[in-house]
Formats: sequence, C-alpha cells, structure tokens
Amino acid sequence: DDPPPSIHPQLVDLYELIRFSAGKMEHGVLDEAASQAAQLGGAGAIFCKSGKDRTAMQVTYQQAQHLCQNSTTPDKDLLQYATTMRIHGTRLPICEKNVGQSLFAFNSLQSKFMPDVLKPPPRTLAGFLKGGRVFSREGGIET
Repeated sequence: DDPPPSIHPQLVDLYELIRFSAGKMEHGVLDEAASQAAQLGGAGAIFCKSGKDRTAMQVTYQQAQHLCQNSTTPDKDLLQYATTMRIHGTRLPICEKNVGQSLFAFNSLQSKFMPDVLKPPPRTLAGFLKGGRVFSREGGIET
C-alpha cells in the first residue's frame, strides 16, 4: 500500500508509523517526528512539571541517540548508554534537589507500562510516595 501522493517522500516513514500505530502508544512516532523536525532545522523541547522524571528519561534517550548517530558507537547499545546516563549522569542529582532523594518518581507498576526506551533502571525507581506528597521532603518515599 503506497502512501498518498500528498505525503512528501521525506515523511513516508513517519506516515507509516502513524498509520500502523493507530490505537497504540508508539514512541517511534515521536522519535521519527523529532528526527524529521531536526532535519528541517527545527528544535525540540521536553516539558514536565518539575523537569526531572519524564524529562530525564527523554533527555537521556536523546543523548544516547546522539552518541550512536555521531560516533562509531553501535545502535544496539543505545539503551545501555541511556541506562548508564540515567544511573551515573546529572539527572538523579536534579531529583535529589527537588524531592530530597536520588530516585526517579516512578514505581515499578508505572515502569511496566512505559515504552522500553523510556523505562528508568529498576534501582532508580522511587516506589510509592508516602502521604501522596510528591515534592515534599516530608513523607519520604516507600520502596
């Protein structure tokens, strides 16, 4: 099934990803759209409320992509590089400054439903927050 003639040849891969991901959460759509925007001179921005958890997962994934695309680093190691950055990089100290603990505010249940490329390493999961206080030093984190 060929794409409609109105689809620019550069956007065929994005079109196919969108078409085949109907009704599913497919991170590849965001990935391909970001790639196409960059090729056209666009820039991306990542936002989450505190700039630590979801931002950290996406930023470290993009850093690992950049490493693989601009070096001799094999693509098959991309997720390992992202994991290394998530454990040993600057993102956990940002969590420490925000909530008083060097852990991402995800629990293991949430992690199971995340796309593989955005899953935090298990040892960096906060668990459940006591008393529902997400950004308070009081209450602490249950693991």
